[in-house]
Amino acid sequence: MIGGCALIMLTCSCKKFLSIDSPSDQINTVDVYSNDETASAAIRGIYSQMMSNGGFASGSSSSVTLLAGRSSDDFINFTTSALNIQFSDNNVTPVNSTLRTGLWQQPYQYIYYSNAVLENLERSPAVSSTLKHQLNGEAKFIRAFCHFYLTNLFGNVPLILTTDYRLNSIATANTKEEIYAQIIKDLTEAKKLLSDSYPSSERIRVNKSAATAFLARVYLYNQDWKNAETQASEVISRTEEYKILDDLNMVFLKTSKEAILQFAAPLALTVNTFEGARYILAGGSPSASNEVVLSNSLLDAFEPGDKRLNMWVGTFTNGATTLKYPLKYKIKSGNNPYNEYSIVLRLAEQYLIRAEACINQNRITEGVEDLNVLRKRARALPTVDVPNPLPPIPTNISIVEALSALEKERRIELFSEWGHRWMDLKRTNKADIILAPFKGLNWQGTDVLYPIPANEILNNPNLNQNQGYE
Repeated sequence: MIGGCALIMLTCSCKKFLSIDSPSDQINTVDVYSNDETASAAIRGIYSQMMSNGGFASGSSSSVTLLAGRSSDDFINFTTSALNIQFSDNNVTPVNSTLRTGLWQQPYQYIYYSNAVLENLERSPAVSSTLKHQLNGEAKFIRAFCHFYLTNLFGNVPLILTTDYRLNSIATANTKEEIYAQIIKDLTEAKKLLSDSYPSSERIRVNKSAATAFLARVYLYNQDWKNAETQASEVISRTEEYKILDDLNMVFLKTSKEAILQFAAPLALTVNTFEGARYILAGGSPSASNEVVLSNSLLDAFEPGDKRLNMWVGTFTNGATTLKYPLKYKIKSGNNPYNEYSIVLRLAEQYLIRAEACINQNRITEGVEDLNVLRKRARALPTVDVPNPLPPIPTNISIVEALSALEKERRIELFSEWGHRWMDLKRTNKADIILAPFKGLNWQGTDVLYPIPANEILNNPNLNQNQGYE
């Protein structure tokens, strides 16, 4: 499991990331980077913090997965928390503390830690060259990963590339184009630094394929279809390492061959994954801690004979009440043994990325063939009621029909993972069309971006509030 958490806690005050004071409790970096083991512990500590803090990357109640999922049309609220209900109602206020802590402060905290690793490795003569490459690659990936979600959730945000608190506290917002340029630079450099093998015995730290897979997504979001296709194909071609699994119940196991990158919950948390803990309904009646249930809009999108509905969707019945919930992760509580880790990147997304890239290059047949790879593994056996379950998508369709099929496959395959649906609706300019009728009077076009937390604007006069939240 991940260790060395304390070594990366460079400053407690960095939780107020863009308005921090000079760190007074900084660990002696000479000691931290005095040998390979302690330097490795520093980067491991970032992963541990990302999971243990219960926010941004954890899959818990304040994470991208839960909060962005609420904002889309996949989840129906099932909590009494007024702060979380704001996300479900698309009525997030700038003073929402969950917004500030989970989606703003934590990713900037990990960016700060990553910058500290990069700066200290550059100064350290004691860490071996091979390990420096690996750790630099991981730090650049984490920095790119956090900036990606920040700009997709908030729009124009500060691009932070230093630990200099004096500069960070008055940083102006960069455009999405500037942020994406740095993300691509970081991931491209990470690819060169990282090796094909994982730096751990499991897939819980970044390797070259993880950087490649995330770079494919970044190019896709930038509509750079050719580069998106190239990067996704590079990962897909590693057939000995990554496979589309026929058994849907094996996809989210910690031993999954479909996993490209996973995050492991620290032992102290006594869960396999926060997703399992938050999603699965169990016991005599549902409780508010379960957070969400699946919407009829999502459930109706499944076609007859799609095994994903039976294997990835759970049913809770209590008297006359029947609720459906995500069941990709099967374990609600306990960590002895660990059988599941939270999947960050997986091979199925790479097929969807390549499909979208090919279709947008008017190579419809190739794109549809990639979609059919996922449909084939999701196809149930024929029955009397469904004699032809989940047939392949025909290749002789128009580009409009192919993109519609792609949108549906992305929704069915990636639901309840990392806010994919929320960001897909925004990047394809479908948010108003889809969410206005689903959300009703709560929906406004400006809701596609969350407000910059009010305290961040108070602390930094160079930040401006997003439209609609002034």
